[in-house]
Formats: sequence, C-alpha cells, structure tokens
Amino acid sequence: MSLFDELRAEEKAGLTAGASMWRLAGVPRLGLRGLKMSDGPSGVRGATFTRRSLVLPCGAALGATWNPELLEAVGRVLGEEARDKDVDVLLGPTVNIVRTPLAGRSFECFSEDPCLSSALAVAYIGGVQSQGVGCCIKHFACNDQEYQRMTISAEVDAQTLREIHLPVFEAAVGAGVWAVMSAYNRLGGTYCSEHPVLLGAILRQEWGFDGVVVSDWFGTHSTAAALAGLDIEMPGPATWLGPVLARAIEEGTAPQREPLGAALDDMARRVLLLMERTGASEPGRVDRPEGEADVPERRAVARRAAAESIVLLTNNGLLPLDVAAVARVAVIGPNAVRFEVGGGGSATVNPHRVNPPLDALRARLASLSAGGDVEVVYEPGCQISTTCPTVEPRLLEGGGFSLELWDNVEFSGPPAARQQAAGGRLLWLGPPAEGVTPGHCSARAHTTFTPDRGGRWRFSLESAGRSRLWLDATALVDNWEPTAGTTFMGLGSVPVEVEVELVAGRPYRLAAELRVNSGLPLAGVRIGATPVVADDALEAAVAAAATADVAIVVVGTSPDHESEGFDRSTLALPGEQDQLVARVAAANPRTVVVINTGAPVTLPWVELPAAIVATWFPGEEGADALADVLLGVAEPSGRLPVTFPRRIEDTPAFEARRYPGEDGRVYYEERTGVGYRHYDATGITALFPFGHGLSYTEFRYGQLRTEPGDGGGIQVRVDVANVGGRTGITVAQCYLRRGSVVASAKQLRAFAKVELAAGARTEVVFDLPRRAFAHWDPAGGGWVVPAEVFEVLVGASSCDIRASVNVSAPEAG
Repeated sequence: MSLFDELRAEEKAGLTAGASMWRLAGVPRLGLRGLKMSDGPSGVRGATFTRRSLVLPCGAALGATWNPELLEAVGRVLGEEARDKDVDVLLGPTVNIVRTPLAGRSFECFSEDPCLSSALAVAYIGGVQSQGVGCCIKHFACNDQEYQRMTISAEVDAQTLREIHLPVFEAAVGAGVWAVMSAYNRLGGTYCSEHPVLLGAILRQEWGFDGVVVSDWFGTHSTAAALAGLDIEMPGPATWLGPVLARAIEEGTAPQREPLGAALDDMARRVLLLMERTGASEPGRVDRPEGEADVPERRAVARRAAAESIVLLTNNGLLPLDVAAVARVAVIGPNAVRFEVGGGGSATVNPHRVNPPLDALRARLASLSAGGDVEVVYEPGCQISTTCPTVEPRLLEGGGFSLELWDNVEFSGPPAARQQAAGGRLLWLGPPAEGVTPGHCSARAHTTFTPDRGGRWRFSLESAGRSRLWLDATALVDNWEPTAGTTFMGLGSVPVEVEVELVAGRPYRLAAELRVNSGLPLAGVRIGATPVVADDALEAAVAAAATADVAIVVVGTSPDHESEGFDRSTLALPGEQDQLVARVAAANPRTVVVINTGAPVTLPWVELPAAIVATWFPGEEGADALADVLLGVAEPSGRLPVTFPRRIEDTPAFEARRYPGEDGRVYYEERTGVGYRHYDATGITALFPFGHGLSYTEFRYGQLRTEPGDGGGIQVRVDVANVGGRTGITVAQCYLRRGSVVASAKQLRAFAKVELAAGARTEVVFDLPRRAFAHWDPAGGGWVVPAEVFEVLVGASSCDIRASVNVSAPEAG
C-alpha cells in the first residue's frame, strides 16, 4: 500500500495548507514531518527574523554576473544554508522581468531579459535542488510592481506574455523545479492563485509541471483555487484550503464534491512527491534546531559572486588604482560606512557581519602599499534619508540583542524564553518562541552599544506594539502610545526620534521594551541610531577630496527606498547625493563613484567622475569584493542585466496606463518592447545599455561563422582575443533580429563569459536552437518560425555590436 493510500480524507486536506507561518502540518500518525519553507532568495532566513544567515548578492547582482556556472555554485550554498536551517523549500528565485526600474522588488529579479533570466534561474535551481532542497520559483506571473500588488490586474496580450514574461518559468519547469509560487496580482482580471489557464492549461498541461503550486502569503482567495491548480495555501491556519477544503467536499452538493475530491487527491499526491524529493517523508525525520553556521567555503562563494557582479560603468584609466602612486585617499558618502547588502521586505536576512567599504579599503590599501602608510580619511558628505536608519550591528555587542520574552503583557514572572537576536530590527511572525502567545506577549532586549564617532547621535524607535528605549539609565525614547504608521507590514507605528550627545568608543547599555496586545500574529520593534550629519558636511567632504590623491564616493539607497511593499517614486539618488558627487568630482578630477543600489538610478553628473562602479546590493562580502576590484586584485567582470535610462520618461512603461495603471489595471502596452528592446526600436539613447560593462583590458572580436547545429538549430562561431596588457573577462552576447520587421528590436539568444590572459585568443560557440528564431502566434496559439532571413549580431553589449551576419531561419526538421 502506498503512502497516499494510507491517508485519511482529513489528512489529505491537511497537506494543502499551512499549519503555521512557515510549515505544513504533516501527518504525525504516519510519521510524516510537515514541510518547512523559508524566504530567500539571497539567503535562507529560516522561521525567525532574528537569526543570522549568510547574505549573498541580491538577484540583480547575480544577474550582473552573467555566469550560470557561478549561479549553480550560489544555489548549492543556499541549499546547504537551508539544510542548516532545517528548511525543505526555499522561496526563490524571484524571476519576474523588470519592466519598470521603479518597481520596489527590482533588486530581487535577475534582469529585464528572459534569455538571461532563464539561464541563471535554471542554474540556481539546479544548485539548490542538488542539496535535496526544493526551489519555489516566484511569482507566477507578471508580479512586476508593488503598487496595488494584492489586487492590480496585469493586462497583457498573449504574445507579450509568452515571449517576455513566461519563458523563465517555462525554462524552470523544463529544468525540473519542484515548486512554483503564484503571484498576488490578477492576470486579465483573474487572481493568479486561481487562474485556470495559467496554472492548469499552461503550467500543468502544456509544460507538464509535476510539482506543487504554493500561494504567496495571504494570496489565496477562494476554495475554488483548488480546481484551478493551487496545491498549498500559505500561511496557516487556513482560510480557504486545508480543513475548509475538506468541509467543502464533505458538505457540498454532488457537482461540487466530485471535482473538488478529485482535485484534493491530485494535490495530496503532489505534496507527497515534494516531501519525497526533499526527504521530509523519510522515516524518523524530526525537526532540528536552526543553525547559524558561518562556513568559510560558503563565504568564499559569496565573495566571488559579489566581485563578479560589480560593473565598471566608466573609466578614464584611473582604475585599477595604482597604490604606489597614492598617499592620501578620501572616502566619502553615506554608504561608505552603511553599506547596504540587501533590499527590504521578505528578502531581508540578518548577516553574520558587514564590513563597510571604508574599513575594507583601509585594510586592502594597508596590505598592498609598501609601507602600509596610505592615509585614508572619511567624510559622510550628506545623509540619504529623513528617517533614522537601523542601528548598525557592528556597533552592538555580539552584533545584536539579548532577548527575554514573556507569555503575558505585564512582564510578570520569569521569562518564558530567552533568545539572541541579530541586528536592530526584531520581527516575529507567529509565536516569538515556544510557549509565547503571538499577539499577547511582551519582550525586553538589551545589548552594549559602542559609537564609532562622537558628537550628536539620533535614535529612533518604531514598533508593532508599544515600545520604549533606554540608553544606560536614561529613558531615551517613549513610543508607549504609538501613532499608526506603515512599517511592519502596515501594523507598525511612525518612528519617534530624539538626539543625544555621545562619546566615541564609550560603551553604553542600550535596552528596549515591547508590549504587544493586538491579538495578531505579528510583533516587532526597530531601533534606529545614526550620527547627526553636520550642517557643513558637504563642504567638509569637498575639502577632504581636494587634498586627496584619489576620492572614492560611495552613494546609494537603502531598504527604506528599495523594498517589497512599495515602489520608488523617482530614479534619483535620495538626499543630496547628486550634489555631493558633482561637488567632489569638481574638486578632484581623480574621483571614483561607487553606486550601492539594487536597481538603476539616474546620474546627472555622469561625465564628471574619472570612474563609476555599480555594486548593486552585493551581500555581506560586498565591501571586500569592491576593494578587490578597485585595486585590481579582482577583475570587473559584471555586465548590466538592466538598462540604465537617462531619465524616467525614457523607460518603456512610463505612461500612467502602463505604470502604475488606472482603475485597478496596469496595461502592458509596451508589449515585447521591454528594456533594451524599447531603446532599440525607438532609437532612444540609454545612459548605459543592457549588457554594458568595461574591463581593465581590451577585447577584439573576429568575423562570425555559421553552420547547422544539432537538433535543427544554427551554430554561430566567433574568435575573441584579449589584445590588452592583463588577464581579463568579457561577456560575448549573441542577439537575433528579424529581417522582415521594420524597426525590429534585437533579442538576446545566447551569451558566454570568457576569461583570457593577455594576448590569448579563443573560439566562442553559440548554439541557437530552432526555438530561438520563433515568435508566438496568438492566432494559432503556438510558436512559429518564420521562413525569412535573420541578422545574427555578436558584441559586448546590446549597443556595442562587433560582428554580424545574415542567416536563413532553420527549417523544421
């Protein structure tokens, strides 16, 4: 008898919904452990927001590597991290196409192109699942903005859907992904979690997906979702599936019972298959404590990924820096000491450590200079936010807080639990600890805080619940009567702030108190701390730059600007950062600007600095990787996975109907003209094009050669030579353009990352399958290869084409 045959009806139904925030119920009677899920995609957080995990580069940074082999290694690391956290299914990768750079979760996504995104997603999935951990690829489909994300209806024509927004999901299914997460939004008026065409006709029938479909959290809208193809409602307790589904089958009329009963059987079988694949159904498998292992080999992969993601946007020869010619370096900018390693929202992971660029550069310069006597000075120049950022873990003893939790709101009696929490943002979804009731509890947190600078400091406190903050014996911030705000998923307060004078290097006792009596399964407190930027900070930065051999300005955003839950309102760098860069570059022509953002920003000063580097949100090894690249220890091998526009008006979804939409609908009227295709077809010049990135050496491309390929495709060959003076890396990119379509945009169809020593040459081979020449025919409902001539273009970016040749489309074989 199979395991499925042993299940009772209520046990089958129990497999279709969460029992808690991150777990399915399992079947204790049969020894079945409930599946455990965890947020990714750039780390594995586990079931709590308070533990540490390795933070890898964000999705956009991984996209900038253009390196599937590296993505597979990243995936293996994530799989190992998941096993340490006793996690069976990782919620990632995020593969939605970036159609507007304003979208709040752009930093999570690989790119604006389905070919690049597909290759990276397949590699990532293969790495994770090689460790016996399932990937849950997300969000299916067209979850491309945060504005009205729970209800907005994406109005997309069939060709655009098939050619731009679905290929990466199709590739993932072809690669054997074990789970798919349905999107919050509607598609053509129907919620994606209950979309019969999306989940049934396309995903299951056409693509043959045999895994599970999981709802996004709180994204299930009806029991009928079971008929459309949804398998698991998350989180628990269930509202529409699970026991509710069982009652609907038991109490419903005959026309309802039969299809729902058949659907339940299929759902249970698929969940059991996922349990088998992840090992959750193994006899004797029990829950294990979540680990916080800091493994050097995994950290090395994170550092390599961060280094390979760095894009050298401009360079007049200043980089790599010649340490022998540098005696004084001015490091400037807010992100030089508050380096942002990841964006906000569910992708947030507490790092083991974050080394800021200021410290990384000091250490690297000292190690490379003959006498170790390079002077490094720092000036903030400005601040990037009107709100107080979360206190930096490096200033806290142990990198976080010691916690005491009570299962009451009066702090009475002995604590029910004690914990260690990383960072200064403490969040609990569900029970904060065993024996502590969610929505009716209290907590105290304490640590030692040691400021690295003296003078005025600003502290802030915001919470889901009532809160207070003490510094030594002084009641510093009172938020016991909170004013409703937007933090903590809409349940938090507005921040309350104060300023106080502190002494650099002196330890202070920092303590917070939280009381939650909402009855809701969420509690949280965020403790902010930052030095107050002086009124003359900009002038001080300019003065420091003027007397330095090199100025390095680190600017960017933060999770307050790029996050799940909201979109950006502008592409401009926040605060006075544009002015800071312009003034510093005018004072010192040897200025390097480092952009620490997860998505494109406008750069009105682009012509002024000697070099510009993009790091994205690079994970916790990012600062050391940045130092390696700036000083020539590592090569700048990243290439842009998204176009940098000159202005927001140039982007393909700029019109209001296209973004953010009208009357609850967003119209994909740019059709297939997403990203670089739009600039190609319209003739608009981008600031930096898709695929762009410079090297420290020079590459030359030869003529293209074509011949029939395996399986009825075409093979393209090109010689690539390093004609510069040092080893370097290039990304050869192969595009196709239809010859019969007026103003046709080229489309990426293959790429290869190539490393060559100085003077070396190699042959790069691109295999273009017949599908690469196809377009979706809405009338026929299928892929069609037109009998016409195509132009094959190979180059170093979408706008830097080095060679081209015309070929006839391959005939059906």
